[in-house]
Amino acid sequence: MKPVTDRADGAWRKSRLAARLLIRRESRPLRPREQALAFRLSRDAEVSNRLIQQALYFLGFGPQKHALDEKLVVRRD
Repeated sequence: MKPVTDRADGAWRKSRLAARLLIRRESRPLRPREQALAFRLSRDAEVSNRLIQQALYFLGFGPQKHALDEKLVVRRD
């Protein structure tokens, strides 16, 4: 049996959620509940861009990540 301390820490779990929301936004518009969660995660100090990037690669979205980055930068301007 695994000890409880082997669980992923909170920041990593939140970053994976943020990465999943980014992936969903590529396929369809986010629902209001998902938008609220994305807003909360964007304000969280534990969720860093680097952790979200690692989560995207963990979820298998690595090869398309560059195209996603391009879209995010264009929308910000």
